Order: sequence, then C-alpha cells, then structure tokens
Amino acid sequence: MDIGIIRPYEVEFHPGDVADLENAIVERGHRPVRIYIDMLEVRLQGGVEIWQGVGRGEPAKVEVPGAILRHLGIFRDFEQFSYRVFAARAVEMAGAVVLNPVMSWVVASDKLASAAVLSKAGIPVPPTLVSENMFAAYRAVSAFGDVVVKPLRGSMGYGVFRLDNPDVAMHVFSMLTNLNKPFYVQKFVEKNGGDYRVVVVGGRAIGAEFRRAAGWKTNVAQGARPEPARLTKELEELAVRAVEALNLEYGGVDIAETKEGYYVFEVNPTMSWQGFKAATGINPAPFIVERLLEKIKR
Repeated sequence: MDIGIIRPYEVEFHPGDVADLENAIVERGHRPVRIYIDMLEVRLQGGVEIWQGVGRGEPAKVEVPGAILRHLGIFRDFEQFSYRVFAARAVEMAGAVVLNPVMSWVVASDKLASAAVLSKAGIPVPPTLVSENMFAAYRAVSAFGDVVVKPLRGSMGYGVFRLDNPDVAMHVFSMLTNLNKPFYVQKFVEKNGGDYRVVVVGGRAIGAEFRRAAGWKTNVAQGARPEPARLTKELEELAVRAVEALNLEYGGVDIAETKEGYYVFEVNPTMSWQGFKAATGINPAPFIVERLLEKIKR
C-alpha cells in the first residue's frame, strides 16, 4: 500500500522527521510516496483527481488511501496560501485519509484561530489581545505591562519579541501597520526555567520533554536544551484536551508551569520531534503511521 507524505518540493522542512516517517511506513510493509504540494495537478472532471509531475516530468496519478501532512511551504501571498490549503484538501476529497486533517491543520497553525478554540474550550491560555488597531495593541501593552508580540503564522520562535514600554511598542506597531500585519499581543508569563512539550498521538500522550532555556525563549531552535520530563496526569490530560479541541490526530503541545498554574501556549500540528526523540528516546513517527493505518481501516 502506498502512503503519502505531503510536503513542498521547493524547501525541505524537517528532513529528519520525514525520514523517520518513511522508515516507519517501510517497517510496516508499505511504500512511502512524497506528495509535493507545489507540484500537484488537481484535475476536476466528474470528480477530483490528483496528479503529480516534478518540473517537466510526465505527471502520474496520485492514488493513496492515506497521507501525512507535514508542511505546505512558504507562502508569498494569500492566493498561494489558499491554493495550497485547498490542493491538500483535494487530496482528502480524492479519497485519502490525511493526518492531520487539512482544515484542522489550518486552524492549529494560526495563533489567533487556535488560541480562540482553546480558550473557548476552557483550556488556559495566557491573556492575549489580537487586533489590527494599533491603539488597541498599545492599550494591551499598558494593561499587561510586559508582553510578547508574535506573528500569527510562525514557528521556532523566529520573529517573536518582548516589549514592556507602550510608547516603544507604538513605534513597533506603527511599522507593522505599514506592513499590513495584525498584532498578536500576549502577556508575558514566567516559565520557571523552561516549558514542556507533550506529544499526543491518537488521543494519548506518548511522552514529554522539558525545554530548558537560559533566556525567555524556550524553542530548541533558539538554544533551549531538551530534557526528559515526567509525564504527570495533569500534563497528560491538559495536552490531550488541547489536541482534541483542535480536532487533531497528533500534535506537540507546549505547556508552561507558572505561579498561576499551567498555560498552553501552542499546539503544533506539524511539530519537529528530533529534540523530543533525543531527550526521551521516543520516536513519534511509528505512532503517527500506526494511527493513520487505523484510520484507513475504518
């Protein structure tokens, strides 16, 4: 059986994770097929068909019962973003089970959309304001005192910065306004030396790491050190609730323990797990592949 891995051809994101998935697929007696989102042909005539040809190569029909969505690439404008989302959705419409489901991936990948879903579900997230009105953002800095400003779509801590002066912040917000960027302003909370990444697959937590950092950013890409962590019942329940609220089949849940209690910062639907694997000895790829095979059989 062919099992697809959806990713862009133009840029290879997290090659170690893709290799882990391909190995897990082979170990279960199946064949991995790379589905390049930027090389697809969505053919519509009496149904939906997916074809793929790389460059000038002759296209071939893509027929897989299931696929793992890893990444949709770098978007240069909204139309390209929309095309790639609905090209991936067309893979589902052509009959494939996709993990994570495409529209759930879209919501989880957007900080406003995901935080709104989590907050509505009663899952604790830090106090946050999101707006295009720079005066609203200015008032949020005044009210929160110490804030973190994030891009709505981003990863690994890049483009995330901290402010504690509303007048300095106003200059930043003015610049972002000229770039047509909305403002995601979140109250800064002390993370007690780092935060937890809990990996959930198929409704259960398979392990946890603690990302210890010298500074306030706890991303491994920013220098944090992954360490094995004990998966407590409270951490497990919170992580599973967050993943289920976003209708995901797997995800990396970032949780910080603060003096106010636990906060969920993010649920990453295409997390890189190399740091987690090194810290815990647990490879999420076989769990993800097994979950996909279970969904295909249903």
